Amino acid sequence: MRSQESGVRSLAPSRESRTTTPRRDFLRLAAAFLAQHFLPRQLFGRNAADYPKPEHRAIIVTFGGGARFSDTFAPEGWVNIPHLTRDLAPEGLLYPVALNQGLTGHFNSSAALITGRWQYVDSFGSEPPATPTLFEFFRKERKLPPEETWVIATNKSFSLIGGSKARDYGDSVAANVILPKQLLLEVIQSAVSSEKGPGVEDRQSFLHQMLSALDEGYENYGWQVYDAGRKLDRELKASLAKSLLNYFNDPSVPSSGDELTFFMAKEVMDRFAPSLLLINFWDIDIAHYGSYSLYLQAIQRTDRLTYELWRHAQSLPTYRDRTTMFVIPEVGRDGDSSGNGFANHRSGDDSCRRVWLLALGAGVPRGTGSERPIRHIDVAPTVAQILGVKMECEGKALGELAI
Repeated sequence: MRSQESGVRSLAPSRESRTTTPRRDFLRLAAAFLAQHFLPRQLFGRNAADYPKPEHRAIIVTFGGGARFSDTFAPEGWVNIPHLTRDLAPEGLLYPVALNQGLTGHFNSSAALITGRWQYVDSFGSEPPATPTLFEFFRKERKLPPEETWVIATNKSFSLIGGSKARDYGDSVAANVILPKQLLLEVIQSAVSSEKGPGVEDRQSFLHQMLSALDEGYENYGWQVYDAGRKLDRELKASLAKSLLNYFNDPSVPSSGDELTFFMAKEVMDRFAPSLLLINFWDIDIAHYGSYSLYLQAIQRTDRLTYELWRHAQSLPTYRDRTTMFVIPEVGRDGDSSGNGFANHRSGDDSCRRVWLLALGAGVPRGTGSERPIRHIDVAPTVAQILGVKMECEGKALGELAI
């Protein structure tokens, strides 16, 4: 890893790292708005004094959508992940061979990460995992309230990933799941639909329709946020609506669902300091449209957001020196024998199944690596052991990391 570190320090920052201010300002405002309107208030949850808050924290970050090893941690891919190679890997432990031996669809791959078992449920998220998740074991054993476990996902099919259909588990001990991008898109679609009102050319009507749609409540959009108590800040709502009008009239500033997911994750961390989070970044799935340049830009964006997320965790006293972060693509992508293999992840070849795992933070040896192959399903029991929870699953805790 040290040789890799020296090999990437001279890399110039990617263009993606110079994100335009208007876009990031809008996304910050959108995240603040969604947090104000949709996140449960502490008043309605259990006070931290009512239960022993776990000492350790764990954050699982997925390069959702799938990224090939050749485009990331292989030497030729370092240019795409300068923050991981230059800033984070020297602080942690890298497993360059992590194998996805199950279905290589997005929902099943991510569900395997948090259940420790290969999953064979609907690939588009219409049913929850078949076996209990890490969130459920954690909450049930430690008798924790919902605000201790969260999934923040850009992937719209992840609304049911926070809890399983296993008997004696499920919603009562599931994680909160929030889909910021999907909510925002649904609200906008509702506001501009022909059934609801006029199109965006009528700015005042659009404003009125969007505010009405936002008042309808999150249940219409497939979120699962347990406990209630949401009071909408009128000024914040008006500010967001105005920003949306300006934002959508500026075609030069494209949106990024992962940016919104990132800002919402920070809101959740700031408000609740949860002990366990899964953060699903998803822009990389643009590869399905066949644009290699957009795929690489999305990898670079995810690299930056992962780095910024870790920096944010270290800036918070509730996370500093007590948090372990795991970063892993949920799946690879197909080999490039036909020239555009990056577009899909169906072949089952080594490029599709072989990814990597980077761990850093509390309990992780610094600047090291392990060449031994590991599996996706080893992540959940490792996190469980770090959090002091017993977990029944097929995977095995990674001895180099478990504390």
